[in-house]
Amino acid sequence: MWVKKNGGNTEDEKFYVACVNTLLKAQSQPGFDKLEADFTDRWSPAFADYFQQNLRASVVSSGLFATRHLDIVSVPYVGVTNNVSESYNRVLKDFQNWKVKTVQLISLNFCHFIALVEIYN
Repeated sequence: MWVKKNGGNTEDEKFYVACVNTLLKAQSQPGFDKLEADFTDRWSPAFADYFQQNLRASVVSSGLFATRHLDIVSVPYVGVTNNVSESYNRVLKDFQNWKVKTVQLISLNFCHFIALVEIYN
């Protein structure tokens, strides 16, 4: 991970991961902006640059406040997973329970699923 490659220790890594997870859970864009400003003051200059250049765009587009309107993230927040199988099980359950309402979202999710299956086969 970036933190250890740049001289950080396990505690630093836990701190930065916790900060990014908190940003992902922000309820609104202004809330995200306030948290980001608070965290940036506490981050090392090197990590602040790394976040701005490599992580920020993904965090903004994947955060709760940015995805809530898609009706695919349950409220209250249930967490973000990096387990691909778990993620697609969630998508399929939402289809079965009619929680995903638009054909466009269903089509997009199945396209991602097909691409993923092709990668692993």
